[in-house]
This record gives sequence, structure tokens and C-alpha cells, in this order.
Amino acid sequence: MLFKASIVAAAAATLLPSVFGAAITTRDQIDSNSCIANSKYIGICNGEYDPSCIKLNCLDTLNSTSLADLWSVPTCVAGLTCDGGNLLVLAQCQNPEVTVTSAPHLNYDIYASIVGDCAWQDGGCSITFQNYVDFLYSQLTAVGSTDWPSSVDTVKAVWTATGETIPYTNFDDWLHYTFTSTS
Repeated sequence: MLFKASIVAAAAATLLPSVFGAAITTRDQIDSNSCIANSKYIGICNGEYDPSCIKLNCLDTLNSTSLADLWSVPTCVAGLTCDGGNLLVLAQCQNPEVTVTSAPHLNYDIYASIVGDCAWQDGGCSITFQNYVDFLYSQLTAVGSTDWPSSVDTVKAVWTATGETIPYTNFDDWLHYTFTSTS
């Protein structure tokens, strides 16, 4: 079953840009009504409120540094796996330079910090569920959070859509395309 999910996720990451090309381009342009509407959903993870997701809200970092590259900020990467498309919309509201599909690739140093030294070996290595949990909790620690995911089921809900492990390119594609198929 997980193998099928991995194939579907990989196929979707490959096909989304060609199928939704026009929709993706317009997705980067957010209207002010969407900005106001989405601000009330900060901290929603898989349809349920989770205070730890609020802690991974990297909007202040993006504003204070004028960064437009979400994939170079570890808390943004962790936050997007938790708060997803909502965080992306709000980042675009605050900085119109923030784009997803034309953004640079995930900073490989961030990926290496998730998987460890094996990232630098020939062929690299994939993210495991434990790597993901450690990364999520390390980013919560980095921002001084006292809120943690309400249960392991919250974390598993994000992970199970991906398969057993995730190679760098699939994770990078997921970050670029998973939140762009709807507007």
C-alpha cells in the first residue's frame, strides 16, 4: 500500500507542473482577500488545530530578513510540512517575491541536516520517518517552543502520504508542487 502511495506521489510531482502549469503560475499571485481569510488558519495541520504548527510559522523570519526563498530556512521547511499551503499563502501575502514553482531547490545543507552524513555519500540517502520527527522537533526546539505535536498521529498523518522513505528530489518536488494544485 505504501509503495502505491509513493508511486502516486512521485507521479503527481512529475505531472503537476505540466497539467497545472497555468494554475501554478497564477497561484503565486495572492489577492488580499485570500490573505485575510488564510490568517485565521495558522496552526491547522491536516484539518486540525495544533499549537506546535504555530511555532513553526516562519513569517517573522521572512519579513525581518526579506528572504523570498522558503527552502533556505529550516523552520519554513518544517512549517510547510505542518501548516502546509496556508503558510505558503501567508508568506506570499507578506512578500510577493515568494514563489514556489520558480523557487530554488531545497537547500541541500538543510536536507543533510535532516538525514545526516549519509547525504554526502555517493547517491545520498532518503529521509526516514525518524529523520522527519527529529527534524520537526529540532526546529520546534530552535524556535524555543514549549508546544509539541499533540500526538504521534499528528506527525504520522503528515508523513504517511509520502511512503516509507523520501529521497531528496521527491522531497524537493513535494515542497515545490504539493500546495500549488489549488488556488
